[in-house]
Amino acid sequence: MATFVFPEDVAVDVLIVGAGPAGYMAAATLARYSVDFRVIDQRAETIQGGQASGVQPRTQEVLQTLDLQYTLDIKGNHVSEAAFWTANAENDNLERTHVGRECIHPTRYPWILGVPQRETEKAFDRDLTARGHHVDRPTQLLHFSYTDDPDYPIHALVKHLFTNVTSEYRCKYLIGGDGAGSVTRRLLGISSDSNDPEDFWVVADLELETDFPDQRRRCHVRTPAGAMMMIPCGGGVNRIYTQLSPAELASLGGVDRQSAKSDSILMASEGKDAELLNVLKTRVKSVLQPYTSEVKRLQWISQYRIKQRIIDSFYDGARVFVMGDACHTHSPKAAQGLNISMMDAYNLTWKLALVLQGKLQPQILETYNSERLQIAKELIGFDRKIANLYIKKEFLDKNAELTSAYYEAHGFTSGVGLQYSPNPLVKHDMIIPIVPGSLEPLAPGKRLLAPTVTRHVDGTVVNILDEMPSNGRFHLFIFAGNAISQRRLAPCADYLNSSSSILHRYSSSATNKHQEWAFEDIRTTSPKNRGRTVDLFLIHSDNLYDFHATDLPAPLPNWKYRVYADDGGREHWDHGVDPGFGAMVLVRPDGFIGLVTGLDGSLAMTEFMDQFMIVADQSVNRYDDPNGHASESRRVYINGTSGVGTHA
Repeated sequence: MATFVFPEDVAVDVLIVGAGPAGYMAAATLARYSVDFRVIDQRAETIQGGQASGVQPRTQEVLQTLDLQYTLDIKGNHVSEAAFWTANAENDNLERTHVGRECIHPTRYPWILGVPQRETEKAFDRDLTARGHHVDRPTQLLHFSYTDDPDYPIHALVKHLFTNVTSEYRCKYLIGGDGAGSVTRRLLGISSDSNDPEDFWVVADLELETDFPDQRRRCHVRTPAGAMMMIPCGGGVNRIYTQLSPAELASLGGVDRQSAKSDSILMASEGKDAELLNVLKTRVKSVLQPYTSEVKRLQWISQYRIKQRIIDSFYDGARVFVMGDACHTHSPKAAQGLNISMMDAYNLTWKLALVLQGKLQPQILETYNSERLQIAKELIGFDRKIANLYIKKEFLDKNAELTSAYYEAHGFTSGVGLQYSPNPLVKHDMIIPIVPGSLEPLAPGKRLLAPTVTRHVDGTVVNILDEMPSNGRFHLFIFAGNAISQRRLAPCADYLNSSSSILHRYSSSATNKHQEWAFEDIRTTSPKNRGRTVDLFLIHSDNLYDFHATDLPAPLPNWKYRVYADDGGREHWDHGVDPGFGAMVLVRPDGFIGLVTGLDGSLAMTEFMDQFMIVADQSVNRYDDPNGHASESRRVYINGTSGVGTHA
C-alpha cells in the first residue's frame, strides 16, 4: 500500500533505503525488535509482476519464525523435485538425465516455494501495516552525511517524487537495500566493477500447454537450440528463464547503454514486448522439441542483463550498511537473489537492535560484513561454475557434471547447509564428542535444525520453529538427555539460577531473574518477558510422565513452557548428541549456532558471551562511535565524494 504523507523532518534509529526483499526483511525484523525505523522506496507501489520467484528452504524457516511462511505458502507451489534434460549427442533426442529431490538436506521445508515476488512484498507490506509502520513512497535518497549531531549522527536528504519536496531524515544508522543500481553504494563511493561478461536474459511468467512430462518440476534443459530453466509456480503458471543469443539481442534493438545503470535490471525496450514474446515462443518450441509446447497466456515478460559482481565491503566501518543486490549480483540459475538478500538483512538487524539497546558491543557489527561477504563470495563462485557448465556444448557428457555440481552445492543453495567461519560470534572448537553419522550434527556457524519434540507441560507435539519467534533474543538450548532421571542436572541448574548465568547477565535491570517465563510462540508475545536477552529451551530424553516440570530444580519450573520431551532421544541422536552426555548450545537470534559445550560448560558459555555482550549493570553510551572511539572524522557523502571535518 502506497503512503504519500511526507513529513518535513524525521528522526529515527534506523533509516532503510529500498523496500525490496532485503529492505522488507530489515523492516519486519526491526519492528519485532522494537527499534524505531523508517523505510523509503522510490517506487510508487509494490511490484505487480515478475521478479524473483523461488523461496529456498532456509528462507522459509526464517519466514516461519516471523509467522509469514503460511501466508506465502498458500499463494505458491511446492517445487519438490528437480530434473535435468539434454540433447543426446548421437541422435539429438531430448533425454532426461536425472530426476531427484529438490532438497536433500534435513529441513521442515524440503522444497523450493515457487511464489511471485509481488506476493512476498504484499505479505511484508501487510505485516508492517499491522504493526503500525509503512513504506514512504515514492521517496528517493539524494545524499547523506555524517554530522556532529550527538543523537542522530547521519543526516539524509530525501525527495518525494510526486511532490518534489525534499526533507531531512536524521538517523543513527543507515541501511542501503536499494538494489543493483544502489544510490547508497554510489554515495559511499564503492564500485562494483567486474571483468565477467554480461548475460542477457528473457524471463517470463506464463501458462504453457505442453506434453513435456516434467512441466511441474524445476527443469534445466540444455540443447543446441539453447538452454532454458523452468520453475513451476502456483496456479499452473511456469516461470521460464532463457539466455538471449547475440543475434536475438540485436533483433530486439541491442542494449540501451545511455539509460541503463551498470548493474540494473534492463526492461525490454518500449514497444518490444511482442518481439520479445516471439523470441521466447521460438526458444521454448525449439528447446523442448519433439515435445509440443504452446504459450497459452502470458502474465509477465521482461528482458534484462546481469553481471556477476560483488563489492569489497558491505559496511563503511561506522554506521552505514549495504545489503542484497546493492552488494552482489549474479545469474538466476540457482534461485538465490531474493534469498541471499533477505538473509543479509536477517543477519544484520538483530546485531543492530542489540547495539541500539546497549546490550551488544558495537564493534561486533563488523561481523555482518565478514559473514555475509563470505556467503556472497561463495555464491559468486558457485554461480560462475554453474554458468560455465550451462554453456558447454558437450551436452550429454556435461549434464552429469552439471547435476553433480548442483547437488554438491545444495547445502549452500538451500541455505540450510551454510556455515560461517570462526569469528567473535562463532567458536568452532567443541569440547564434546559428536555422534558420527548423525542426521544434522550440531556445528557452530551452521543453523540449528529445529527439533520436533513434545511440550512437557501439556503433551503438545511442536516443532521448535513454531516456539522460537524472531524476537532478537539469543536461545540457550539444553539437550539434557537422561540427566534428569540420572540426577546429573543439578550443576547445570545451579548455573542457570546464578547471577553469572547468561539467562540473566545481559538482561535489563528491570528483569527479575526469579520471574516466570510467560508463554510465547510465533503468534504470541508477553510483556512479562520484555527485557530478556537470552531465553531457554530444555529438551530431555526421559519419559514424559515420570515427573512434572514443576518438580525440576530451580530455575527450571519458571520455564515450564520451555521444557520438552524427546521420545526415545531421537532428536538428540539426530543432532549428534549422546543422551548419556547431553550438550548446551548457544543459538544466535538468527538461528545460527555460536557455541556448543557439555552440560558442565557453564563457565565457557559465560566467557564466550562476555566477549561480545555488555553486562547489564555496565553503562554504555550507545551513540559513541561503533568502533569504540570517543570521536571520529566527519564524513559527508554526496555523489561518491567525501569531505572530512572534525567531530566535536
